[in-house]
Amino acid sequence: MEILRLKELMTQKGMSREDLASKVGVSMTTISNINSEKNLPTIHLLLQIAEALDVDIREMFIPTKGTAVSQMEIDEAKKLLEKSLKVLNGNKN
Repeated sequence: MEILRLKELMTQKGMSREDLASKVGVSMTTISNINSEKNLPTIHLLLQIAEALDVDIREMFIPTKGTAVSQMEIDEAKKLLEKSLKVLNGNKN
């Protein structure tokens, strides 16, 4: 299961990796690594991506319209947010 819906949202918005990378000021490699979940974005970058895609940040993790959300999806989203907050606060463990 994918943690982030970045690829799906980019497709819905008709935005390429190059377009998104340019809008948020990162390399296409960074976007590719986030798409493939090799790297996870910081909260700051995640907010920039959500803004560039014109979506609520919650939609980056789970659909917010018309879809039931499983507890497993909620738990995965919480883990990602907790990890991102630790990195943002300088604690990488």
